[in-house]
Amino acid sequence: MTKKIVTVAALLVCLLAVWMYAEKKSATAVCPPAGGTNLVAFLEIGPQPNQIRSFVHNGKVHVAVIGKPSGSPLSPPSGSPAYIFDETGAFLDWCRDIGDNPYFVKKWGGFSNATPISVEQAKQLVKTKGR
Repeated sequence: MTKKIVTVAALLVCLLAVWMYAEKKSATAVCPPAGGTNLVAFLEIGPQPNQIRSFVHNGKVHVAVIGKPSGSPLSPPSGSPAYIFDETGAFLDWCRDIGDNPYFVKKWGGFSNATPISVEQAKQLVKTKGR
C-alpha cells in the first residue's frame, strides 16, 4: 500500500514539474526580444506576427503587433500576445495573452479603431512619423 502511495505521489510531482516547465517555456517564448526596443528591430528579430494593426489612442497613432498564441498543452492561451509601439516606433507595452488581460485591452482603448497593416506599412509609418 505504501509503495502505491509513493508511486502516485512521484507521478504527481513529475506531472507538476512537466506542467511548470511547459508554462515557463511558453511564457518566455512570447517575451519581447532583448534587441526589440523599436518597431523595426522588433519586426526583424522578434516572433513572426499574426497581425499588425495601427490604431489611434489619446490622439496619437500606435502600432499593435499581435503575435501567435503560445501556450502549453495543459493550459492553452485564451488570446495572443500583443506588443505596442508608438508612432516613432518606440516599444511601449506588451501582454502575454490579451484574452487573459482585459486591463491591457482597456488601457489601449480596446483597439476599437484598429486597422490591419502590413509589415512594410508599419515600417513606413514609423519612418515617416518618427525616428
